[in-house]
Amino acid sequence: MMKRIVIFFIIAAIVSMQHSPFFLAQSNEELKAAFVKNDDLWLKVEDKEKRITNGEYVRYPQWSFDGNWIAYIRGVKKNEFPIFEGDLWLYNVKQNHHTKVLPNVNKNFQWAPHNNILALQSANDLKTIDAQSLHQLQNITSGIENFSWLPDGSGFLTSSKAGENVFSDIVLSKVLFNRKKNQYQSHHFYTIHVGRNDYFYGTSQFKWSYDNRWIAFQLVPTASLSANSNTLSILSNDGSHFHKFGEMLHYEEWFQWAPTTNSLGYIEGFGRGTIQNKKLKVEDIVNNTNILFSPKGFVDRDLTWKTDNQIFVSRSLESDWLDVELRPMPSIYRINLQTNKQRKITSPSSKEGDFYPQWISNENKLIWIRTDRDHASVLIADTNGEDQKKWIENIDIGSWYYEHWEWDEVFSLYQP
Repeated sequence: MMKRIVIFFIIAAIVSMQHSPFFLAQSNEELKAAFVKNDDLWLKVEDKEKRITNGEYVRYPQWSFDGNWIAYIRGVKKNEFPIFEGDLWLYNVKQNHHTKVLPNVNKNFQWAPHNNILALQSANDLKTIDAQSLHQLQNITSGIENFSWLPDGSGFLTSSKAGENVFSDIVLSKVLFNRKKNQYQSHHFYTIHVGRNDYFYGTSQFKWSYDNRWIAFQLVPTASLSANSNTLSILSNDGSHFHKFGEMLHYEEWFQWAPTTNSLGYIEGFGRGTIQNKKLKVEDIVNNTNILFSPKGFVDRDLTWKTDNQIFVSRSLESDWLDVELRPMPSIYRINLQTNKQRKITSPSSKEGDFYPQWISNENKLIWIRTDRDHASVLIADTNGEDQKKWIENIDIGSWYYEHWEWDEVFSLYQP
């Protein structure tokens, strides 16, 4: 009898493990990513790869802070057009379980910085859901254009229009939880005046400097204008100082704070094409200085910080709008901001380009995406570009617009 019981538990354990992806992977320090292949969601943990959905159309995977959950959008493929909203789902990595949260959610959904609460935007309403108590959505506020979590997770910074007119001002509000009333309450933070020639309807998401003293964001005009230019701005966290910087495209990965200084790196330049007039600039907020790092005749098309003094960029030759096979594709360069020494560290073939660099500090590795416009793979190397290898092969291509690809549609690297 005892032998039968032992055999039963052994079989049950084996079956349980077979239904759980990466059941041997317990550490959140492991290298892992969520990605889209053939429109399905896949996971990669170190050298293990597994398909998570079957026959779906998945986009915009996002990891929770602890790597135990992935939020993503399921939609319907419409020719080659990108999807900007769909059904929001949550996937529990350890339990291998999917839960539908809400339909008609736009791609602006964000995990809290320090817990498994997901904030999402449906139309102009901001809601949250706790992954531990699914199906219990909480209404936070309404009438917003965009939002971001506050760095400590205590609430949100939102943007909204003061009126229906396109020239009405943009109001920034902090939405904080009132424990006495057991609800979130909105508090005015700052009003951005919109002039008669501005046409600003809202903002991008908000990004805080390492010490939370400064907030960077874009002022976004109406759709046709935003395709050519958006205004990068910063605001002090006490609302006392507001500055507008250069014009840039509406790609939020194109402006990033340094790891431990108040320096803001961004790709500046007017015009929707990414192979013309796109230059890396670093703004020192404290000293009110800026330096242009892109050499003449080149354009920069993605960036990531390694340290306060080093940046990786995706860089190509500057070019007119030629036939597609003649348009230059980028390589990855490493820039020393102190010495201005710039070194090319990847060498794709003439038909391929290297995009979307991301530095993994705990692994001391650089990850990026290489594409020939028809196929894409994820590569990994050390800080000098040496020991390069393909980590993930044949991920889907992000939506294309004037030689820019939306890689966050199809790839999400977990950063512990």
